[in-house]
Amino acid sequence: MSKFFRSIPFFLKSAFNSLRRNIPSTISSALAVTVTLILISIFLCSALNLDHFISQVEGAVQVQVRVERDTPKAREDEIKAELERIPNVKSVTYSSSDQEFDKLIENTEQGGEQYESLREDKPFLPAFYLDVKEGEALATVRDVAVKIENVYDANYGGESTLGMVNVFNQVRLGGAIFVGVLCVLAIFLISNTIKVAIQNRRNEIAIMRNVGASHWFIKIPFIFEGMMIGAIGSIIPIIVSMVGYHVLYDYFNGRILTDVFRLYKPMPFIGNIALILLLAGIVVGAIGSLLSVNKHLKWKR
Repeated sequence: MSKFFRSIPFFLKSAFNSLRRNIPSTISSALAVTVTLILISIFLCSALNLDHFISQVEGAVQVQVRVERDTPKAREDEIKAELERIPNVKSVTYSSSDQEFDKLIENTEQGGEQYESLREDKPFLPAFYLDVKEGEALATVRDVAVKIENVYDANYGGESTLGMVNVFNQVRLGGAIFVGVLCVLAIFLISNTIKVAIQNRRNEIAIMRNVGASHWFIKIPFIFEGMMIGAIGSIIPIIVSMVGYHVLYDYFNGRILTDVFRLYKPMPFIGNIALILLLAGIVVGAIGSLLSVNKHLKWKR
């Protein structure tokens, strides 16, 4: 291991010299990485903010479980305990008939004072409001709750919300597939660049073989070269991402259309994205190089 670390300056020098000798192919490969990482950045920023938005929407959707009129208080306590035992239920909140009536008054534009005379008739059933851990579980929780004894009905206004969530998930899947295809393209171009470098260094490689250099000693400079190409290709995407996200965040004042759709604050969000882009560029470069050296170097003495 110590021998490897002592050899790092040699590996870096060899990789740098190879990049300098093959500038056209280096630039084309770096540009492929740049385009790929810019699209990855757009996808990550969009997908993560969509996840943030979806979690906010799902958190606002509750299952309302109404209890039959004149259900004894002791039985209501039992119902609450049964509801809390349902899988994926995060919390259960009780709302009495009077509290349900108060909600009507609060949500009426005119104040709802004209309905006060109806309060004594208790027109609303007491209800439990269930916060669910995952939006996909809303329907399942509703189906379980409605079967509990003395439960009048259970419902949620989440069909349209869940439909929107499913659309977002499909968009994210499509975007991930598209980005994956671009990563494969970048790996292919880097692999071709390394192949050219191998061809240009045939004599040097032959000499290293003859003096007994190990396989990995010959491979590592090419892997470092690919990692350098990936790192170079990540510079522009990092700058574009950091500047662009700050500009968009300020332009939209941190939200899209409504306060429900709040964007992540630029820091540390975009700083983490920049780190991911740098690592992604290095990994893509390393994979492309490794594939190329394994394919095009024939380890025969």
